[in-house]
Amino acid sequence: MAIVYLILALVIAVIAVIFALQNTATITIGFFAWQVTGSPSLVLLVTLAIGILIGLLFLAPSTVKRSFQVSGHRKRITSLEKELADHKATVQRLTEEKQKIVGGVSDLPLSKPK
Repeated sequence: MAIVYLILALVIAVIAVIFALQNTATITIGFFAWQVTGSPSLVLLVTLAIGILIGLLFLAPSTVKRSFQVSGHRKRITSLEKELADHKATVQRLTEEKQKIVGGVSDLPLSKPK
């Protein structure tokens, strides 16, 4: 799967280079009071970077929340595993006691009813 991602990234990079080489003219972008002059490829890269940052800002709260949930679940799993080990030890101990009792009863002499 990593090879597919690598090939996809290389194809996108080649397309970006071809776009940059074919569009060498400068353009002016105005945003409120700002004026920026640059090549279309540079403008697209900056716009893409800003879009990625905005996307990450929207994803950050849910990612942090999931991280805390995972941490809580791991602690709960650890405590449940410890509790399970305790129960298994108790079952083993009770089984051994049962075997001792059953073995002791079979050693008793049987009396015939009169």
